[in-house]
Amino acid sequence: MSTTLTHCGLPEGMSPFELLDVLQKLRNRLGLRDEDLGYLRCAFRLVRSEDFLPDRICGFWEKVSGLSDRLGFNVRRIARIETRLEACGLIRRTGAANGKRFGRRAGDGRILLVGGINLAPLIERAGEFLAWQRSVAIGAERLKDDRRRANDLIRQIRNLDAPEALAAAREAFPRLRPSEVRDGERLAAIIDVLETIVTEFSTNSGRTIQTAPSDSSVRPNTNPQKKIETCKRHDDAAPEPQRIGIGQVLALAGEELREAIELYAEADGCLHSPSWRCIGLGARERAMMLGVSGSDWDAARDRLGEMRTSLCLLLADRNAERTDRFRVRNAARAFIGLVRQETRGKAVSGILTAELIRACARRQA
Repeated sequence: MSTTLTHCGLPEGMSPFELLDVLQKLRNRLGLRDEDLGYLRCAFRLVRSEDFLPDRICGFWEKVSGLSDRLGFNVRRIARIETRLEACGLIRRTGAANGKRFGRRAGDGRILLVGGINLAPLIERAGEFLAWQRSVAIGAERLKDDRRRANDLIRQIRNLDAPEALAAAREAFPRLRPSEVRDGERLAAIIDVLETIVTEFSTNSGRTIQTAPSDSSVRPNTNPQKKIETCKRHDDAAPEPQRIGIGQVLALAGEELREAIELYAEADGCLHSPSWRCIGLGARERAMMLGVSGSDWDAARDRLGEMRTSLCLLLADRNAERTDRFRVRNAARAFIGLVRQETRGKAVSGILTAELIRACARRQA
């Protein structure tokens, strides 16, 4: 018995082998083995790229013995793999009752019928798998941020020089190694305990606060150089950084950066009012697309914080889209340069953000 099972096509912008990459990342969640992924790679080589277009049939009718030769597996192993993939809802076997496989293509290459392995179930679930992968990536970023926060709290507890505080921390978290925690909920509970310990022992540590000296003990400052410097007008001082709201960020962001922010905001349940956290995650994803390394991004965020780093990325990304003499050719290098100047206290992001706001206002007018 044969069937003409068509499919709705892959999500826009996804290629067939990108779907395989997604399956590789979700292998544990789907319960796939190396041999299952190897089988699917072989299957994708047996079909054509146009078979993945909407309302087409995507399948192949290679004999089990032929698959055995291609993969180097025995026939029984091939049968077990196909049974497992069908149970996972990734393929559908449509061969004849006697196991014979066959198929036919039209003159234009379109498959008319297939009696063998149909990949429609896998293609239909591509959007679902893509959403899973994105949620996994968001969870990994959150776990990374929470580990950084836990390490910072542990450092603060050690700096308190209070044995009781460190003992309380070890009672809640014996090894004091956030990198060993993989459960996000458990790590969040640990952070709550550590924050409580820091708050309690910081207020009860008995440390004295240095007060201002008495007026009678202060000698008058007669240094003329100091007096001139004190009275000098600060006309040449660097301008204060421009304050920018989340709405302005979304208005100034380029299309691809805005899509990345909206993706994380949707996953976080705040699509219409994304948080700075979602903006930071979206900016990081856009930075990776532009060629910024993960280590460079993390270093910039550690120095400048989430908001200022995201603004530097937004500015570099937008300046790469400009058509005037201020256009930058390499957004990744421009981002690194902005971070370097911002770290030196030149308030570059404030100046350029104000410029971009004015440019958008002129364009809307």
